[in-house]
Amino acid sequence: MYSFVKIYVLRLYLFYTIQYFSFTYSQNEGSFDLFHTESTTDKVTTELPNDAYVNIQLGRIIGKKVTIKDVPWTSDRESHEQIPVDQKVREPYPIDPKNTVTVFTFLGIPYAQKPVGTLRFKPPQQLPRFEEETIYANNFGPSCPQDINARPTLNFREPTEHRVDEDCLYLNIFTPQISRSVSTKYPVIVFFHGGGFQVGTSSDWPGHILASKGLVVVTANYRLGPFGFISLGDKHTGNYGLMDQTLVLKWVQNYIFAFNGNQDQVTIVGHGSGAVSAGLHMLSYGSEGLFHSVAAMSGSELSYHQVITNTMLAYNNTVKLGRQVGCTQQVGADIWDCLLTRSPNDLIEGVQNMLVEFNRYAFLPVIDGNFLRESPEVLLKRKEVLSPVPYLTGVNRNDGTEVLLSERDLARVNFIIDRPFLEYKIMDFVLKKNFTTNREAALQAIKHLYTFWPDLQNNDKTRQEFIHFATDAYYVAPVSKSAQLHSESGSIVYMYVNNYNFSTGAPNGERFFPAWMGVCHDCDLYLLFGFPWMPKEFLPQNLRSVLWTDTDKNVSDTFMSMWKQFARRNNPNLLRENIWINYGPRDRYYLNINVTRTLHQDYEWEHVGFWNIYIGTLYDLYTTTFSPTEASLRKELVGFKATTGIFIILCAATLTCAGTLLYLHSIYKRNRPVSVHYS
Repeated sequence: MYSFVKIYVLRLYLFYTIQYFSFTYSQNEGSFDLFHTESTTDKVTTELPNDAYVNIQLGRIIGKKVTIKDVPWTSDRESHEQIPVDQKVREPYPIDPKNTVTVFTFLGIPYAQKPVGTLRFKPPQQLPRFEEETIYANNFGPSCPQDINARPTLNFREPTEHRVDEDCLYLNIFTPQISRSVSTKYPVIVFFHGGGFQVGTSSDWPGHILASKGLVVVTANYRLGPFGFISLGDKHTGNYGLMDQTLVLKWVQNYIFAFNGNQDQVTIVGHGSGAVSAGLHMLSYGSEGLFHSVAAMSGSELSYHQVITNTMLAYNNTVKLGRQVGCTQQVGADIWDCLLTRSPNDLIEGVQNMLVEFNRYAFLPVIDGNFLRESPEVLLKRKEVLSPVPYLTGVNRNDGTEVLLSERDLARVNFIIDRPFLEYKIMDFVLKKNFTTNREAALQAIKHLYTFWPDLQNNDKTRQEFIHFATDAYYVAPVSKSAQLHSESGSIVYMYVNNYNFSTGAPNGERFFPAWMGVCHDCDLYLLFGFPWMPKEFLPQNLRSVLWTDTDKNVSDTFMSMWKQFARRNNPNLLRENIWINYGPRDRYYLNINVTRTLHQDYEWEHVGFWNIYIGTLYDLYTTTFSPTEASLRKELVGFKATTGIFIILCAATLTCAGTLLYLHSIYKRNRPVSVHYS
């Protein structure tokens, strides 16, 4: 009996010791792993063979092992790395062979304390531990508070549903491996979504297929709108959404090795406002050393209407929001305290009702002297880039479609616009850009450039001109200027233009977005995240009925491989290829991405020059519009006239003074007493 008790106690001891150290057998590797395991238990102790365990200092995370069939690669072997040297183009025939791969997913991991209550409108606070010892990372976390109806979308008949909650600071990890017995550490991509700092969520961009290429993919939510960017115009308020992103980068540095990620190979990938964020991290002291390369897609830190450079404007926007929700105090600090008592819905509705006079939105990154010291353009021109890392940037041919899609009322008329609407939007742009001098000159110059003169009543052509205007003003011009300044500041820069027009169709034979959208704002992301290869159950709901073609799959495969090479070796050229030459201050190369890939120079140079040079010269001129050459000459003439005028004024003043002295001297001589001499 005594022996039986000893054996029983010993067995209990061994059992709990094994559970404590998470010491279980890994079926994939055929070896024991002290750091993580694949488990057969979940929250309700039901045995699930696809559970995947990872232990970190914060606690235990249970994710999923996902098997994906019929993809053209595995995590350790790329089709591009196996093709013959002389086989440059494989499109449009299908890629072969197709394989089955395994990806491990960990969704909805909290990376900060809940930004609610007294933590609203404050920098994110690190988590000392998870709230529970074990978290079950099987579902995406909720989206941050936002106006869901303001989200530009391609399919209005089948919108994607989103859970929204102020407790929204969650990240997601997709990795090809979680075994410490495997020595390979994969490059890490940290993706920040777009949406103008107002809308968006990480769940829109599942990373399963991209991770299967041999990358650890991290996507994350960050606070938006007033929750992320409200400010009193001082050093202590604002930019909370950017600080959220910084905390994500710190989390990756601390824990990504547990997911077989290499913390010394971290690439920030941002799209739209996410690209703006990526550029701002390169300029911020708080982000130094947390990443090693940047891919800024369809946006830059110089994008129009994306950074508030006037702190008083940021303060006024906070006051205006307060008035919308009944916080009418006279002191900024009192308004701030009052806003803390309002519900998230109250604040979102308040923003909806605000009149935005300058910039595209009221709540954006602001120059706070802390996260962002000065205007991004000033810092870039002074070459004060704190993290001059390799920089990959580019645009879609029709990025401006998102500006049109944001006009949700136009959906009722299939986004048909007429000439008055185009002129109104151009005038609105000029007013919000706050051209302080020659506003009318700028307005007329822009209207002239983006008018289809052969037929002013052609609404289809007018719509295309509007998209061209929005693409140039919001994307092409600032991205080109950013590439130029980063190349001058010491970064190795690569630029691309996505010209691939999806040849996909819905079951009824129609495209999944209308033909007039061309190469849309998110089209490069559909390629990067491998949507043509994605199992339907992982796609956003509004894209699950899309029929992707073999050509779509080929271009997506190439796109993912280029981004992988950039993350791995800071050079996006495919192995055995060297066609993509980096962008230089004078040799402004870019890669045209289509079914085939070709190298070109000076993308849209006439329109880039119009926005980045010519429009600027109008600030100092007193007449209307001229050609760039004449504008330059007239600017010199203005300076000459000013110098001449000053000279004439000085001469006149000198003559006046001299005349006055002579006049006074003559009066003095006339009134002087006459001397009397006696002999």
